[in-house]
Amino acid sequence: MMRIQNALSFIPAHERDLWVTMAMAVKAELGDSGFPIWDDWSQTAANYNALAARSVWKSCKGAGVTIGSLFHEAKFNGWRDDSNYQKPTAEQIAAQQRAAEERQSKEGKERIKAAQDAAKKADWILSQCKPEKHAYLDSKGFPELEGLVWRPDSETNLLCIPMYVGNNLGGVQMIDKHGAKKYLSGQVTSKAEYRIDSGALNATDWWVEGYASGLSLRACLHALKLRYRIHITFSAGNLKRMAHSGYVVADNDASNTGALAAQATGLPYFLAPGVGNDINDMHKQDGTFRASQSIGRWLRGLREEQEFYQA
Repeated sequence: MMRIQNALSFIPAHERDLWVTMAMAVKAELGDSGFPIWDDWSQTAANYNALAARSVWKSCKGAGVTIGSLFHEAKFNGWRDDSNYQKPTAEQIAAQQRAAEERQSKEGKERIKAAQDAAKKADWILSQCKPEKHAYLDSKGFPELEGLVWRPDSETNLLCIPMYVGNNLGGVQMIDKHGAKKYLSGQVTSKAEYRIDSGALNATDWWVEGYASGLSLRACLHALKLRYRIHITFSAGNLKRMAHSGYVVADNDASNTGALAAQATGLPYFLAPGVGNDINDMHKQDGTFRASQSIGRWLRGLREEQEFYQA
């Protein structure tokens, strides 16, 4: 528990989405016995409300969030994972306070309102979508797959991917038939994701950048009969920020952006063969069986390496 308290002390409690995520992380690890720890940390926020805290804690039912999310966020804010108790430095505390004050400033309030407006618009757009086939999915090797499609005109219709921050809808990624991607003005993209979950207990986290990559990864993991929870993060930078457990499947960019982001997570990562390729390219070229076998061999290699060093 001391390790969790220590890590929490480095995380600002003022952002609601992060506050709720930390509740889910603590509850997933400690159950209801973790409430005092989370509640004590919550009281460091100027806008703390005891009734709201109890209501949020009670509503946490689990959504794939683990204690790893808490430790990952703490490390991002300067925490070091060692056995010695550390308090945040004065500079770190001041930075957190400045960030909280900035969020309450006029500019911060305007950004919050823009994000709220974008979330409402995203919700409206998604309510207008219909499950249909789409040219983009066809081009990515999924001609029979239906997605959420907005607008009836096949020349201008958009494939819509919901983007969630925690359990809350933050925005939507809209993809036209040529693969061009758009986002709503003001929407939150940092820490946003779309999940594809096998629905099985003890599922393993997998992290990718793009929606088509997530679809191809799902096909491969399904062929391998593995339990999975695929996180689509929409960018290399966001993947780097979010990935905290499991495996990364990186884009093999000519710029090396995908590989560098994967390396920065500290997690094992699979890199599609061929510069300029991602797992969707590999899947289209090789088919599900051969692509899944490549991932299977990679996983076996990781296990053999771990067994070697543990022997």
